[in-house]
Amino acid sequence: MPRRHAAALASMLLAVTLTAASAQTVDELYSSGVKARQAQKLDEAADLLTRALALKPDNADALVQLGFAELGRGNLAPARAAFSKALSLAPDYWDARFGLAEIEFRSGNPDKALALAEPVVRAQPGNKDAAALLANIRKAQQAQSDKRPDRVATAAAARNKPSAKRPDPVTALMDQGRKLRASGRLAEAEAVYRKALRLAPRDTDALVALGLTEGSQQKFEEAGRSFDAVLAIHPGLMDARLGKVRLAVWQGDVARARKLIDEILPSAPRNAEAMALDGRIALLEGDHDRAQGAFQAALAANPEDAEALAGIGDVRRARGDDEGARQAYRQALSLEPGSKDIEDRLAQPPPRKWRLDIGSEVSDLTGGRGTWTDSSVGIAYKATSRTTVSARSRLATRYGRTDVQIEGRIDQAFSQSFSAYALAAASPHSDFLARYSVGAGASWQALAPLNGFGPLLLNVDTRYDRFTDTGITTVSPWMQGYLFDGRLGLSARWVHAFDDGDARADGYVLRADFAATPKVNLFVGYGDAPEIDDGSLVPTRTVFGGASWDVLDDLTVRASLAREQRPAFDRNIFGFGITKRF
Repeated sequence: MPRRHAAALASMLLAVTLTAASAQTVDELYSSGVKARQAQKLDEAADLLTRALALKPDNADALVQLGFAELGRGNLAPARAAFSKALSLAPDYWDARFGLAEIEFRSGNPDKALALAEPVVRAQPGNKDAAALLANIRKAQQAQSDKRPDRVATAAAARNKPSAKRPDPVTALMDQGRKLRASGRLAEAEAVYRKALRLAPRDTDALVALGLTEGSQQKFEEAGRSFDAVLAIHPGLMDARLGKVRLAVWQGDVARARKLIDEILPSAPRNAEAMALDGRIALLEGDHDRAQGAFQAALAANPEDAEALAGIGDVRRARGDDEGARQAYRQALSLEPGSKDIEDRLAQPPPRKWRLDIGSEVSDLTGGRGTWTDSSVGIAYKATSRTTVSARSRLATRYGRTDVQIEGRIDQAFSQSFSAYALAAASPHSDFLARYSVGAGASWQALAPLNGFGPLLLNVDTRYDRFTDTGITTVSPWMQGYLFDGRLGLSARWVHAFDDGDARADGYVLRADFAATPKVNLFVGYGDAPEIDDGSLVPTRTVFGGASWDVLDDLTVRASLAREQRPAFDRNIFGFGITKRF
């Protein structure tokens, strides 16, 4: 190949390479870099942010993020350079000032660190990371002061100072409210915060605390108004924005919570509360690795963060490590003694992974047709926090004939709002039950609980039953909603069935469930739907009801009664069952 052709080809390849390398925009590189830093992938973050700055050197946001990435890697000099350049571009960039204060503190210069940190705290009173750094700086200065020869005279002068002024009543009320809320006495805490707001209506700390207390009591609308009132007084206040995130989490709106926290994290890279909330949301999303990383990052930013420790315990519990979870909870409780949330976590018994279900039904047929029986034994195992596998054997008798059916099933929760299942069953020597069956279904939480209503679930069940001479497919979409904080559940199911020929049938089933007491649940319903009987679709009308009673935490008994009308006969169905968890 002539040299000029080779040179031209090399130039073309170089151009293609440069074009591909620039395919990622500054925003894409920046976003990826921020995510990598939040996941504690600091080397990757530094590389991505450096590439972003190569395309846009005056990007102050990328400079600050690079500074924190280098700070996380212990590279103080490049971190200082990044923060300093960011401040030259944006003199009021408080995160850059905070980063420089952190560097001076780590370098053993508490006086310089103090001069940098104090303006940050004044400008961002809700920045807990800056406040924590300022407190550490002052402790370091005090330690240095205590080592000086004049410490005795200084102490004597301090003793001779006039007594402090009478404490601010709002401050005293805030402290009282915090203790009440931590101990779980939410209604009392709410009253105390309202009293503080009567004295200082524009106190944003009191408004945020009130919103958190209201949200903890599921007063979601009131909590939202409290946070909005804060933002009207102080737009962008971090504590109120994080309160909005917590509100979305409490309401079960994980998608909204994720959107809100992703908007906050780039502007609060060292905020331990934001990182802990990121972990909480990731845990709800089922991303245990991200949740673990976020909680650990929050703990690294603030080693006394009880919420982050409790979050680590939650991740361990979700992964099946109950003993590891309890160890984290005990550490968290030592940091926040008397916390009801943490005490409740510790009080939970070890998870019961196994469940045994035994049930039997006896049907009395009219017209002297005798009785049918249908009994089953099932065992289920919770393999992970989101996966359950189960097996069931069924023994049914009709007109002197007996069939045995074996079924296997797996249930998988993909997120807090979506789950699905699949099953397969077979009757080796079938007389009237299906020779084999396959089925699948899914459930989606369309609406989260809000002000006593919800959740609202949309579900679908599908099944194919193969008999000796025909196959029947059943499709059954249904919805289920709850009222009065979950005490009343209402469901409506449509049943559509058809066989391999031309036979089709439609019907419906309505049901209501009511929690009469914390341990006793009642249900009642009516159905006008096809029943599959020995390969045929039989129209039926059924009225049914029953109850369940949690005799112990791990033992439930059930009883039911139904009256079914068919074209050929009626039958009365008596059912009894027991569930044991271990």
